[in-house]
This record gives sequence, structure tokens and C-alpha cells, in this order.
Amino acid sequence: MLFNLRRYFYALTKYRHWLFIAFIPLAVYLLISGTKADRFTLSRSFNINPAYPVAVTTSPVDTISLQSLATTPDRFFTDRLALVNWKHFAETSPGLAKYDFKDKQTMLAAIAALKLTFDRKNDLTISYRGPDAGLGEQLVNYYTERLLSRLRAGYHRQSAGLAGNKEFSPPRMLQLDKTRFSKSADNSWWREDRTGAAAVAIIIPLFIALLIIGFKEFTDPSFKSGRQAARYLNLPILGFFPSLEPIINNLQNGNQTEKNP
Repeated sequence: MLFNLRRYFYALTKYRHWLFIAFIPLAVYLLISGTKADRFTLSRSFNINPAYPVAVTTSPVDTISLQSLATTPDRFFTDRLALVNWKHFAETSPGLAKYDFKDKQTMLAAIAALKLTFDRKNDLTISYRGPDAGLGEQLVNYYTERLLSRLRAGYHRQSAGLAGNKEFSPPRMLQLDKTRFSKSADNSWWREDRTGAAAVAIIIPLFIALLIIGFKEFTDPSFKSGRQAARYLNLPILGFFPSLEPIINNLQNGNQTEKNP
């Protein structure tokens, strides 16, 4: 057993260049992954007064300010009516047929990619960042339209106090086609979700290379020791000639050292 292990480790040293070849699939995978866009950022934004009233979905008359809504965006994205309507919308949309939004984890993963932000210039932005540009655009459009609808409803609920105030946009200005849409894509050589694929890309070729090296070594008919030769020839061993290669290498190294003091 020990002799066979020594043979195998010797073969690994002899054919070690094959092990480097096993890394080629991993390099190709990372190269392709790094040149292909796999993350998309899509957003819709519009300028609006932070004090603009937003209709509360659980009440026919109540409103909250847009600033208050923006401080708790999770409540906006996970609003019960919003989720129910989104599921109905997704069932009839061909581009979303591959997703099962009735599954809670699928829905939560989609919502986790959304953000609602307000900047100092009073630009409100609903954005998506994730791997599916089609899903991102649908989500951004859906939630932007839903927010605009709640803003229009909030304006009508507070129309008596807002009608003469120019700081508050009238309902006709709160339309999806009047918002600013942007889309960008980016790539990366490495992401955490590629760990599994990268492991497969290196383990399988490396395992195959190790098998090939072992197969080549143990199917080689040449003698690997004096005992093998003795058993094959059925003759006693009188002695062994040592390998002269290490001695020759040492002599050559010594001569080079003398020439280059």
C-alpha cells in the first residue's frame, strides 16, 4: 500500500502540469462571468414636496405626509393591498411567469431589492438593484404607479387646504410618464453567489485530472522497483545501481558555483 502511494505521489510530481490545466475551466468561468452584466439598477424619480399628503390604505379619509412614508419604506412595499395586487398582476404578466410570488420567500427577495429614498433636492426615487432587469422594471413601475395613485388620492382628501398652494403638484402632474426613468448595468469578476459554481468548476476538472494521472501511472507496464523486476524475471537480486541523476545535478551545480564566485 505504501509503495503504491509513493508511486502515485511520484506521478503527481511528474505530471503536475496537468493539475494546472484543471484550473482552466475555473478561469474561463470567471472570465465569462466578469464580462457579462449580471446586476441591473432601475429607478424612477420625480420632484415633490415632502409634506405632500399620501392616502392611508387602511382608512377612507386619513393621510400621512410623504416624508413620513419615506422614513418607513418597508411598510410601503409590504402593504397588504400592494402585495395582493402585485400577485394578481404577476399572474397575468408573461415576463413574470417564472416567479412564484405566492411563495413568501420569493416575494420577500423581490421586495428586498427595492428602495425608496428622498434626497435634499426633494427628489423621490424608487429603485431596484438585482439580477433580473425585466423584474426590476416591472416592480419599479408598479410601486411608482401605486405611490402616485396614493398621492392623487391624498391630494383629493386634502384638496381644501392644497388647492391654492403652488408648492403641491395637482393630480394631473402625478403620472408615471412624467417621472424620470433610468437604467444601468454592471458586472464583477466575483460575487458570493458564484461560490458554488466556482467550486464545481475547479473540483470536477481537478478530480478528473487526478484520476487520469493515477490511471496512467498504474497502467504503465515499466518496472517501478527492483523487486518488481525480480518477481517478473524470477531471478535473485544481486544489487542496485543508484540513480546518477542527483549526483550529476550536484556536480553541475558545484561547477557553476566555482565559475561564479
